[in-house]
Amino acid sequence: MQPAGVIGQGSCPVCSGRNLWRSVEFDALPILCNDLHADMAAAKEADTGRFVTTFCRDCEHLFNAAFDEKRISYAQSYENSLHYSPRFVEFSEALAARLNRRYALCGKSVVDIGCGKGDFLKRLCALSGAVGWGFDKSFEESRGDPALDVTFVNDWFGDGYADIRPDIVLCRHVLEHIADPVSFLRQLRKHPGVSDETVFYFEVPNALYTLRDLGIWDLIYEHVSYFTPRSLQTAFMRAGFDIIENGASFGEQYLYIEAKVGVERPVAPNDGNYVHQLVQSFAKAYREKVDYWRDYLALRDPSQTVVWGAGSKGITFVNVVPGADLIATLVDVNPHKQGRFVPRTGARVVSKQALTTQPVQSIIIMNGLYHDEIATEVASLGLSSEIVVA
Repeated sequence: MQPAGVIGQGSCPVCSGRNLWRSVEFDALPILCNDLHADMAAAKEADTGRFVTTFCRDCEHLFNAAFDEKRISYAQSYENSLHYSPRFVEFSEALAARLNRRYALCGKSVVDIGCGKGDFLKRLCALSGAVGWGFDKSFEESRGDPALDVTFVNDWFGDGYADIRPDIVLCRHVLEHIADPVSFLRQLRKHPGVSDETVFYFEVPNALYTLRDLGIWDLIYEHVSYFTPRSLQTAFMRAGFDIIENGASFGEQYLYIEAKVGVERPVAPNDGNYVHQLVQSFAKAYREKVDYWRDYLALRDPSQTVVWGAGSKGITFVNVVPGADLIATLVDVNPHKQGRFVPRTGARVVSKQALTTQPVQSIIIMNGLYHDEIATEVASLGLSSEIVVA
C-alpha cells in the first residue's frame, strides 16, 4: 500500500475528467473474488491484479485506474449468489414487490442483464406474472427449479436479440464491472428492442459506504467503478437517460437508479466538498482499520478464528489484513461455495455445521447487516464464540 497523492494522467471513466486524486493502492488483489477453486494448490496460484484507488473531483466517481478488463472473464464457475441468506431474500422480495407495484408488471416483459444464477428474476416473475429473459455467462441450467415464463441465455443482451422488446430492463451489480460504463449505457439505450417507454432499473454498490462507513473490504479488482450518487447520475445523463428516481437501499450499501431513454446532457462541474473530504481522509482511515484487525488477529489463534462470509468482502479481508492469511476456514451459507478454496490464501470454505467439529474462539462477520441472522445461527449450533463485525 502506498501513500495518497494527486495523479497527473488518466481520465475518469464516467465524466472523462482529469482532475484526479490517488488514494490507497494494492499490488496484488485476487482478479476474481467470486471464482473459488477446487483445490488449495490452484487457489494459491490464482491471478492477481493491481488496484489504484482513484477519485474524480469533478463527478465524485471512485475507480481503479489500473484496471485491465482483458484480464477478467466470467464463466459458470463465478458464484456470487446471496439468496441463501434470509436477510438478503427479504430485501430481494421487497424490491420485487416495489417494482411490481410501481410498474404493474403482470404480462409485461422483463430483461435482466447480468442475472447471475437467475434468483431475482425468477422471484420477480413468479410474483408479478411477468415474462422474463435473463442474460449472464455465469448462468447454470442445473441451478434451482425451472421457472415458468423465464428464459435464460448464456450471453449478453446484444443487438442479436432485437426481437426481445422489454418493458423493463434490470441490471443489478453489473455496471461496476464495466470499464467504460457510459459507452455500455449508450449501447443499451440504442438497443433495437428498447423503446422510449422502456424502464431501466440499475443497482450498484454505494461508494459512500466504502468511504464514509469504511466498508473497505469492498475494494476488489473485478469492480473497476465505485459510484457515488453524483457519479451514477452523471453516467446516466451523459449516456442519454432521463432519471425517474434514484436513492440508496440495503442499509445504504447499494445505490439504485430508475430511468428512461432521453437525450445526452452535460453535467455541471461539482462544487461540493463533502465527498472530497471523505476521500482525503480515506487512506489514513483505511490504514488504521487494517492495523486494528492485524492487532486483533495477533492476539488470537488463527486455527480457532473463522471468517463468516466467503464473498468478496471475506476474500479481501484474508488477502489484505496481515496475519489473516493464516485463517484456514471461511463459512458461507451458499452450498455452491462450500468445499472450495479461497484465491491466494487457500483457505477452505465450509458450511456452518462444520463449526461444531472444531474449536472456534472468534467469528468475524464481514457485513454487519447479517449480524442478527448469524448470531441466531451460531447460538443454534450451541457455540459460545465471540462474534465481531469487521
